[in-house]
Amino acid sequence: MKTNKRSLAYIPPILFLVAYTIWWAYIGLRQAGNPTIHQDFSGTYGVITLFGIAIGLTASRKWGGYKSLVGKALICFSLGLAFQEFGQIVYYYYANYKNVAVSYPSIGDLGFFGSIPLYIYGAYLLAKTTGSSISLRAHKNKLIALIIPLIILSTSYTLFLRGYVFNWHHPLTVFLDFGYPFGQAIYISIGILAFLFSRKLLGGLMRPKILLILFGLLAQYAADFTFLYQNHHGTWKAGGVNDYMYLISYFIMTIALVSFLNLPSARSTTPAPEEA
Repeated sequence: MKTNKRSLAYIPPILFLVAYTIWWAYIGLRQAGNPTIHQDFSGTYGVITLFGIAIGLTASRKWGGYKSLVGKALICFSLGLAFQEFGQIVYYYYANYKNVAVSYPSIGDLGFFGSIPLYIYGAYLLAKTTGSSISLRAHKNKLIALIIPLIILSTSYTLFLRGYVFNWHHPLTVFLDFGYPFGQAIYISIGILAFLFSRKLLGGLMRPKILLILFGLLAQYAADFTFLYQNHHGTWKAGGVNDYMYLISYFIMTIALVSFLNLPSARSTTPAPEEA
């Protein structure tokens, strides 16, 4: 019965995604010339993060809150969603109530970029839970830890940073242009390592949950990268493909946090030693 009740927590984000997918499709097909409906979509889809935050904090308490590794990790991912929503609200407020086109960077990037260290620390805590520090002694795992960020950074360089013109009159822009891909490379790498080393944790029960977190991080990276790319080329628009990518990333992270409601007690998460 408890499992069934907890499974109901998946329904609100799924219904939210379906509703906003229909709205997004309608915008693209019927309302391309109406900027207001584009802005309304862009400024409100982040509401899904509020559900994710509430669920994440609830799941964190189940795992022992800040006193446990998993509990602290869930708090970090929940706060990461909160920072993302802060950035969304700032952009929506200035665009709709101040009638100002919010530039990049802006105060909203305190939220968007602020989520990166939270995701890094959350991924690190999950990796620590799985005993990754032991597994990293293996040469193949060291190679994985090196190759993954190199692939991500190479992709960012090839598609966005190649031929980059450093404008030191705007140092914050330069910092964010490089800080976003570097920070995301770190949390994705750690997330992948946590997934690779989770096969023995709780008899493998933790593995699909960490995979969902990883998918959420990957979706976040894709959305942030697309924003930087479109902004750099002057093609970003409210209610466009990039906003829908952010919606998907928030949805996946929310579903990942919901999945932690169904895990056993945090006392069962002590990782079994793995061979180097």
